Parts: sequence; structure tokens; C-alpha cells
Amino acid sequence: MKQDASRNAAYTVDCEDYVHVVEFNPFENGDSGNLIAYGGNNYVVIGTCTFQEEEADVEGIQYKTLRTFHHGVRVDGIAWSPETRLDSLPPVIKFCTSAADMKIRLFTSDLQDKNEYKVLEGHTDFINGLVFDPKEGQEIASVSDDHTCRIWNLEGVQTAHFVLHSPGMSVCWHPEETFKVIVYNLTLIKLKRHIEI
Repeated sequence: MKQDASRNAAYTVDCEDYVHVVEFNPFENGDSGNLIAYGGNNYVVIGTCTFQEEEADVEGIQYKTLRTFHHGVRVDGIAWSPETRLDSLPPVIKFCTSAADMKIRLFTSDLQDKNEYKVLEGHTDFINGLVFDPKEGQEIASVSDDHTCRIWNLEGVQTAHFVLHSPGMSVCWHPEETFKVIVYNLTLIKLKRHIEI
């Protein structure tokens, strides 16, 4: 990481290609440093950022790349799973991406030998938002220009499908009640309930 005054940034990370999305892990990952993911034209990079305010022996910011995942298509969105832990043996890295091919990819890695992903298909237009349920991390919600909100389990099976009146732009889970999903679409905000059967 180096300073680059011409960009008005305190620090920059050299990347091999364009970066389309950056996402910090919002969950406690069990280790010093903050997990960060960024995605480009055909890759996702997972790394850690440690800030001076968190570690006395760090000057400014310290960045370390943990793993680069081949993606095969442009990455448009990234969502972290609350199951991600760096202090477990082996570590668990779990996240999903939305892509230009209108598919979701669910990645699971131990940062060593296990590097798997599943493809979740069903949207028929661009995916504008995706998120894991924040308590258990066992479901993913996604919204799309196809006027739908879809709920997926970790096996890639669609468990619920809500029709919207306009393109879905953003989605989030209720932090306390995991059967409530909030969807923002171009006309209004809708509160949806879903029940697994």
C-alpha cells in the first residue's frame, strides 16, 4: 500500500485491473484487522486492512491480500456471510457475488485447499443488491431489474420469490426478525415477510 497524493487518498492498493465494487465485512471476523473484498472484471480479492486506531504498532494502514478468486465475469456486487471467521481452524471465508451474467455465486474457502463456489440462477435481469441474513447466514436475499426479490438457501435453491412493481434496487434483512426483508425499489420501500416450508 502506498500514498498517492494526486488521487486525494491517504493510501492506495495496486490492482491488476479495474475494480467495480468494494465491500468491508460488517461482521466480527474473530481476528485483528478488517476483512475487505473487492471485485473486478473477472476476479475477487479478499484481504485484511488494519488501521492505526486498532493496532498501536501499525502506522496509518496496513493491507494484506489473503486470496484471489477467479470469477470469470465482471463482479457487480459482494455480500459477506456472518459465518466468516478468521480465528477458527480452519478459517472460514464465505461471501457471495452478483455478476454481469445475472447470476449469484456463493464462495466458500478455508484459504488453503478448500475453494468452492455454487452458482445461483433465476434472475432474468441485472442484480442490484444482495445480502446474507445477518443472524445465521443461512439465506441470501437478492433484488433485480427483473422486478423480483428472491430468497436462496446455501444449497442454491430459491425458497421465496416476491414480485415487485418496479426494479429492486436494494435489499436488507431486519436485524432482529429474520423473517422480514426490506426491499427498496424505484417507487417505494416494501416490507416483505417470507416463511420457509
